[in-house]
Parts: sequence; structure tokens; C-alpha cells
Amino acid sequence: MIYSLYGQPGSGKTTLGKLLAERIKTPFIIDGDEFRKMFTNKNYGRDGREENIRNANAVATYLNKKSHPYGHVVISLVNPYKGLREELWDNNEGQYIEVLLQSNRKLRKKYHVEDFEKGTPNFTMNTDDTVSHGWAKLKKLLDASFSVQFYEQ
Repeated sequence: MIYSLYGQPGSGKTTLGKLLAERIKTPFIIDGDEFRKMFTNKNYGRDGREENIRNANAVATYLNKKSHPYGHVVISLVNPYKGLREELWDNNEGQYIEVLLQSNRKLRKKYHVEDFEKGTPNFTMNTDDTVSHGWAKLKKLLDASFSVQFYEQ
């Protein structure tokens, strides 16, 4: 299963993605900032973003197919383009959950993507509250809808 957490910079993708990976006991987490550093893609224009997302989607699909049915993949990217998220869904049909994280905080506003396409995520979640509150909301959504097995620390 691929759990895709996406949203504007500063919305909590990395923080909640790491918590989710810990609690579902998967080593497979693809974080946008770490991934971009690994591939040395410094282009934050549309072409650079699309290249980075396609690479991350390919790795996520590979890991999902190799680890299925036992493993999980968490992907935490800005991922602003609906078509690229749909490609990931098409390549992992029945094995993909999409959560849009939104925040009204002013953090990292200068990095926000102007042409961000919300799409039709499984869930939309506001992350303006504390991390523990955000985690509780995410856990409740995933457990109620998909019966996700969580392990507490």
C-alpha cells in the first residue's frame, strides 16, 4: 500500500509521514526534500518538479510491488499536479491512499506552488493544530476507512 501525503511546503508532510512510517513499521518513506537532494534536482520550476515527482512515483511503485502484500510505502511530497498523482494511482490501483494536508500557517510561503491542483484525495486534513493532534486525526481517518494496522511506540 502507498500512503501519499501531499500539500504545500510547511503543511506537515514530512513530520506526519515519518510518524506514519514508524507506526506502520515500514522503512520505505520517500520525502520530497531528501529525494530531491539524492537526485540533485535543484529546478523548482514545473519541469523540475515534474521530473522529481515522476522519479519518486517510480520508486514508490517499485517498492510497493516488491513489498506487496506485506510492506507499505509512505510518500511525502508537495506533489502539486493532479495528473501525476493519478498516474501513481493507476500504477498501484487498489494500493494507493491519498491525503491532502493543508495549513494556514505562514511557514515556507515563499516556496508555495502557484499552480497547485488539489484533485480528489481520499482525505483532506488541516494541520494547523499540534503534531500530536494531527497524528491522531490521520490515524483515525486511516483506521476508520482502511483498517490500517498501527504499532504504538
